[in-house]
Amino acid sequence: MALPAPVGRQRDVVYLNASGHIVVLGTAGTGKTVMAIHRAMRLANPASVNHGPTLLLTYTNSLVTYLRHLIGSTSLNVTVETYGSFGRGYLNSIGRMGYNQIAKPEFRTYEIERAIKAVAATYMAGEKFFDRPLDFFSDELEWIDGNGLKTLAQYLAIKRVGRMAPLHPSAREAVWKIHEQYHAYRIADGKPYDWPSLPSAVLEALAADGRARLYKHVVVDEAQDMSPEAIRSLAAAIPPEGSLTLFADYAQQIYGQRVSWQSCGLRVARQERFLDNYRNSPEVARLAIAMSDMPHFKDSPDLVEPKLPARASGAKPTLVKCADRTEESKLVSDTAAELGRTGRVAVLGRTRAEARMATAGIPSRRMLHDKMISWDISNGVYAGTYHSAKGLEFDSVLLPFCNADTRPDAETVEAFGFDEAAGRVSRQLYVGVTRARAELILTYSGELTPLLPPPDSDLYTVVS
Repeated sequence: MALPAPVGRQRDVVYLNASGHIVVLGTAGTGKTVMAIHRAMRLANPASVNHGPTLLLTYTNSLVTYLRHLIGSTSLNVTVETYGSFGRGYLNSIGRMGYNQIAKPEFRTYEIERAIKAVAATYMAGEKFFDRPLDFFSDELEWIDGNGLKTLAQYLAIKRVGRMAPLHPSAREAVWKIHEQYHAYRIADGKPYDWPSLPSAVLEALAADGRARLYKHVVVDEAQDMSPEAIRSLAAAIPPEGSLTLFADYAQQIYGQRVSWQSCGLRVARQERFLDNYRNSPEVARLAIAMSDMPHFKDSPDLVEPKLPARASGAKPTLVKCADRTEESKLVSDTAAELGRTGRVAVLGRTRAEARMATAGIPSRRMLHDKMISWDISNGVYAGTYHSAKGLEFDSVLLPFCNADTRPDAETVEAFGFDEAAGRVSRQLYVGVTRARAELILTYSGELTPLLPPPDSDLYTVVS
């Protein structure tokens, strides 16, 4: 697969000034990844004005592999990696990162559980606040670190963007105690860092680092998934004459904080907005637009409303109701295998287990995961989570298990309440829908999730 050339206004973005902070907002299919790659290559090109070493960042390792495949060996002055790799490498270069000092997710979960129990023991017996699911506390601690909050006063004062039901100050005080206790446990057990707190450590180290910066330019693809503190650290990682270019789509947001760029401390010299969809067929785009018009998308401050593409019409997305999960899995597996003979097909689920279940009959399936070291461009079936497919595109996409009882899933609803859970999961579904270039098949059993337009909306070819 060759790197596509930028077209129309995409070329203007590639050649924007090579200094300052620039934000490019675009909907799915507008070519943000193409623009990000070409801009990084241009900023690194010795023939360009104000050129220099360039860092091209994205959120997942699978997307890193894809970007490296597209760039090939044509630009040796561009480094492609995740923020985690960048942050860990920088701290190691200044002697602040030893072996195995970042808490892995399972270890973080263990330490947070310990902290919750320890803090709960200091309250009256029966205090129901501490009975909330672990995911609630884990998410809140990640949000605290992602925003770089250092004191209880800061936490009490800040508006909690992204949580639809605000916490009472007394609840925030309890969360802060858990945050501090977790931090103490983690340090005592030899883990000075976890992934959510890594950006603050990088930012603090950069503030005291008087050496010349390693990179003159930083380009970020899928920037909506970076925490505010990560973005602040990237702004600090370039010299005054350098540039930070962020490509983002808030409708695809899954892991980020849904905050404005100004609140990240950026001095945005230029903001570009792209609405033209070069990827999806009009029929797939209509479904994505209808999803973006649903209530759970409306809390994003920088959301760019998509518009229909100028491509030729194709087939409507197919919505299939199955008798049960067994029938559904077989239907998806058989259909994906057939489509994979002549095109690149993705089967995407909320979890990797779902994707495996729906492709169990395809021995040649290729799993999208964080340890991919090469990118296979041949026809076939790819399987993974919505997360792992961000930034990618396929000829056909199948989205199984779009049931009301799993979208949103019970665990997420229990942790955050229905409205917030619906906001999170609807964005995941949006990512899955917008990966399809031409053919989209959605399946379910029981009742269809309310996060999708109903069967009678004239957006689907309905099969039951």
